[in-house]
Amino acid sequence: MKHDYDILIVGAGIVGTSLALALSHLPLRIALIEKSAFKSLDAPLSPGSKPIALNLASLRILQTLNVWSALEVHANPIHYVHISKSDCFAQSRINAKEMGVPQLGAVIPAARLGHELSKALFQVAASKTVQGTFDLYNPASCESISRHEGIWQVVLNHLQDEKKIIYPRLIIAADGTDSTVRRLLNIGLKIRPSSEVALTTCINISRHHQHIAYQRFTPQGIIACLPLPSNKIGLVWTSEQQTIEALQNLTEPEFLENLQQQFSYRFGKLLRMTKLQIYPLKSCFSETQAQAGLMLLGNAAHTLLPIAAQGLNLGLQDMAECVDVIGNALEHDSDLAD
Repeated sequence: MKHDYDILIVGAGIVGTSLALALSHLPLRIALIEKSAFKSLDAPLSPGSKPIALNLASLRILQTLNVWSALEVHANPIHYVHISKSDCFAQSRINAKEMGVPQLGAVIPAARLGHELSKALFQVAASKTVQGTFDLYNPASCESISRHEGIWQVVLNHLQDEKKIIYPRLIIAADGTDSTVRRLLNIGLKIRPSSEVALTTCINISRHHQHIAYQRFTPQGIIACLPLPSNKIGLVWTSEQQTIEALQNLTEPEFLENLQQQFSYRFGKLLRMTKLQIYPLKSCFSETQAQAGLMLLGNAAHTLLPIAAQGLNLGLQDMAECVDVIGNALEHDSDLAD
């Protein structure tokens, strides 16, 4: 069976789902495919989910998507940012009030952000008020992508035993660092070698964090402490594999004492923490990020090390710019594949 779409979005992560929500108000035929089955919205969320720092631009994007009101109750605002280096007197301090904004951003568990975006996506998929059409294929994966006489043909494996052929005007790949779209089209990936990994956990503290986000450069790596609700901080510690393994092998009191030495008593006493989570890190970017009828977004286009929370925030900003370009094309009756 053949299906014609204006836009095919591959990948329903944070960037891909946000894109689908942002485009849903336009008169477009949209398909979204995601290979991993969506989790039940009733399933409990992980208490140790990785903390994500969203900048002010990202908050405004989520407000436009009408999901921030559901997220805000689970988020903690960032009013100040302190950047420092061990054995160095100088510091950089950023103050929301001095910048003329109510907050610099917010911190939210990654699982909560994904949960609320998925919930909004299901509402759009079930809605009869969408101006165009919206089809969600899940679980589904791309088997082949080819171009014939200027038209894309995409063969999908849907529900494991059903194949569909889709003819989209524009393919937007938001399917992550290990992008299937990029692989099927033989698009090169430039990798910047990195032996670093990230360690994350949530820590209860005895003194309120005052809505300050810290980033500290130390001989043991780069340590980010992000303010969370209920007198907690989210820790993201980035360093070489051997350093992270050594930290992982510490007992909880030893680990907390190590961190206490890095930050003194800015948070009062560090009390207890959730289970440590380890994430391998990559730094890479696609050699081609756009061509006729194809665009790469988010980690499929560029995957960055978690310094200053650039990765997701840049991905959301790219997504918003993409929506503006598509809206402008519709307004001027331009070809979406241009």
